[in-house]
Amino acid sequence: MKNLKIAAVLLFATATISAQDLKTNEVPAVVQNAFSTAHNNATDVEWEKKAEHYKVEFEVNNMERDIWYDSNGAVVKSEMEISEGELPAAVAKAVKDAYTDYKIDSIDVLEMNGEKTYEIEIEKGWLKERKLIIDATGKVISDLED
Repeated sequence: MKNLKIAAVLLFATATISAQDLKTNEVPAVVQNAFSTAHNNATDVEWEKKAEHYKVEFEVNNMERDIWYDSNGAVVKSEMEISEGELPAAVAKAVKDAYTDYKIDSIDVLEMNGEKTYEIEIEKGWLKERKLIIDATGKVISDLED
């Protein structure tokens, strides 16, 4: 577990170092157009360049979203915060069945290559927390104590 935490910290540090904040006028027009066409109601928009991708962080109705675009304006990956009521039934059932004593704290939907996974943080009392990754069918891919 200790090695996993160290690896996660190193990965985060590497990603942070390689990310570059951008002003909107530094983002290619094709990427800006793809974003603004799909998300004209976005607020708190911030752009970054991560390796060869353009990442935009923004909010819609106070829910956080991130989208990674390639240089042609195509979506490579997205991450979106959702409410518990928006979870697919199979995912909600998997959490409820396996963690009856836990309460859902936050949910992010990650979509890449046409596949969705759900990153769900759950908690029990003040001290017990878990981070789950569950696919759209309700299969638990990862379950880590946080």
